[in-house]
Amino acid sequence: MSHGRSVKNAVVGTGRAAAGWTVLVFPGQGSQWQAMGRALLAENDVFAAHVAHCERALCEFVDWSLTDVLRAAPGAPLLDRVDVVQPALWAVMVSLAEV
Repeated sequence: MSHGRSVKNAVVGTGRAAAGWTVLVFPGQGSQWQAMGRALLAENDVFAAHVAHCERALCEFVDWSLTDVLRAAPGAPLLDRVDVVQPALWAVMVSLAEV
């Protein structure tokens, strides 16, 4: 569904869980797109703060800036590298969940 309209090839369903439980399903690799998260970084303070939190958590494990990757800054690695896309997707998804 997109804005209340059906979308070709979309799968929609309803799950049943005990009251009070929420389940989030994050997409895997292949769901990334050019400049993903760029607008949210600029326009949503909650998203931007959580991305910054994720970047601090990743900094001891990677040699690149998550924020630079998401903004497609000059010199930042691209999302076509598995060592970049996997942590970037994780950060975007958990930051979206925070929003």
